[in-house]
Amino acid sequence: MIVILDSGVLSLLASPNQNVSNQEENEIYQCTEWFESLLARGVYIVASEISDYEIRREFIRIRSEGITILDQLRGIIDFLPLTTEVMKKAAEFWADARQNHMKTADDKNIDADMIIAAQWSILSDEYPGRSVIIATKNLRHLQLFAQDNAQEWMNIKSI
Repeated sequence: MIVILDSGVLSLLASPNQNVSNQEENEIYQCTEWFESLLARGVYIVASEISDYEIRREFIRIRSEGITILDQLRGIIDFLPLTTEVMKKAAEFWADARQNHMKTADDKNIDADMIIAAQWSILSDEYPGRSVIIATKNLRHLQLFAQDNAQEWMNIKSI
């Protein structure tokens, strides 16, 4: 199984607010536990460079200690590069969504969801017998192309 973390999930994992009172009800704690359980079972977990960008720019703006955690995650998971192939596929997805009257972001927005969907599509083609799933906090845009292969992170269990 390959799990691609979207920006929302990656931001939970990079949050510097890990120590909280009621851990069972805390989304950051639950996401970290989920992530560690997948790693312990040998699930290959990746994220997109676009997700790093989205989170890092905000951490820099607010001067968050989350940058250190984000950098540490780079030693644990791989970050998928923004290649020409990825960007061409993302452009196709973006255009297809708009042709079908399904706006996924403002027309001037780079639309990271389309880039993550493109990376999912390419990984799925590269590993045809392997399950490739996008872990997200927001299914709406990612399911346009990944269908059931985009799931809320807490519903993804390793095999």
